[in-house]
Amino acid sequence: MLDRNNSAPLYEQLKNVIKKKIHSGELKPDEQIPSERELVEKYQVSRITVRQAINLAEQEGLVRRVHGVGTFVAAPKIQQELGSLNNFQSTLQQQGLIGSTKLRNTQIITSDFLLSRLLAIQVMDRVMNIELIGFGDNSPIVYYNSYFSFTVGEKMKKAAETALEKGQPFSTLDLYNLDLEVGYSPTHVEQTFEAQAAVPHLAEILEVKEGFPLFRVTSIVYEDQKPLEYKETYYRGDKYKFFITRQM
Repeated sequence: MLDRNNSAPLYEQLKNVIKKKIHSGELKPDEQIPSERELVEKYQVSRITVRQAINLAEQEGLVRRVHGVGTFVAAPKIQQELGSLNNFQSTLQQQGLIGSTKLRNTQIITSDFLLSRLLAIQVMDRVMNIELIGFGDNSPIVYYNSYFSFTVGEKMKKAAETALEKGQPFSTLDLYNLDLEVGYSPTHVEQTFEAQAAVPHLAEILEVKEGFPLFRVTSIVYEDQKPLEYKETYYRGDKYKFFITRQM
């Protein structure tokens, strides 16, 4: 029961009860928590108190509401440091997830003006386009859409096929470091970050509804001054949490 002599508000105490049940495993990810009426009766508090507690739990990312259905325990998000480059497999392993990668498509296209500038090649040069889908526990969580000059792309395609044969989870960045004889050593990456709603083809790839929140990262991978890769990455908003440490 809640302690009415405690200086902490009842709604905060109730939120802490919900939090404790989640962290102890009594309430599991994606499991529905008791209804407002059940919480009112069990803890002898008002409906307003219950709603305040659930609002606070939602703000902390402990639960998620499904309109017309109920409130559910939120699955823990994959935490990724923005200040460093992260190996896809090790990032998932730290969260207790089993990672895997699917090669969605490879194709040779003709460079347009934008790609020619990004990859420092000529307009109408051949470009290798490689699409990967990253999975966590068999659920699609990230989509990589990469472009390479044809020379670099041929080696990256071969490396991706080798990694798939070995059953190694990977992103394109990992391919440079998996001893797959790519022959290139990235020195730095320029990136931009923005929120985006899922358009139809992204919703289909990531198995979410159209309009679902995604986190879009565009990257240019360099070896010294030479651009190796231009990549658009789409992370599911319900699966990833990004953080950065800033020096004061």
